Amino acid sequence: KNKWRPIPLATVELQKRASRYLRIGSERLMTAAEELYQQGLISYPRTETEIFRSEFQHIPLIRSFQAIDGEFGDYASKLLSNNNFQNPRAGRNDDKAHPPISPCKAVDPSTIGDPNQRNVYILVVKHYLACCSRDAIGKETELKVKMASEEFAAKGLMILEKNWLEIYSPWERWSTGQGELPNVQVGSRFTPTSLIMKDGTT
Repeated sequence: KNKWRPIPLATVELQKRASRYLRIGSERLMTAAEELYQQGLISYPRTETEIFRSEFQHIPLIRSFQAIDGEFGDYASKLLSNNNFQNPRAGRNDDKAHPPISPCKAVDPSTIGDPNQRNVYILVVKHYLACCSRDAIGKETELKVKMASEEFAAKGLMILEKNWLEIYSPWERWSTGQGELPNVQVGSRFTPTSLIMKDGTT
């Protein structure tokens, strides 16, 4: 199984992710994003474009993040080694006016005083670096167990390569919610250690 890296960031998707990850509303987000744009830290934040032009210089931009201490610098170095860099996927929309929302300048987020601006900058940078990464790769196991006339099913996932999920932590995860399952052969028998029926209400 692959978990695809995200497509480049347009305004509506930035608003959704800021609400989900940062718990900030659309108005506060756009105020912070426009201030970052005026400081030359990110590109114009009002755009429908989800496609980078072929002439966009990704490598120099990623290289500039290598000078930043911490996760941005570490991940940028990893991205530029072992053929890890991938050209971003193309989304459907293009307003022909502005590029997708992306960082314009590499700065240490701790130097950005306003917390909203700092968090929005971190989100834009993480999303951009994730766009330039490889898809995450995992193995999924599906287990079906029959007990008398009842059938139970569980899915388990083993992540082999995190890739873009590494930089998008802690916001993006990949899980079936049931952890890793044991490797068993079709037709195997087992004895349950416990049988619990859970009762719950909303």
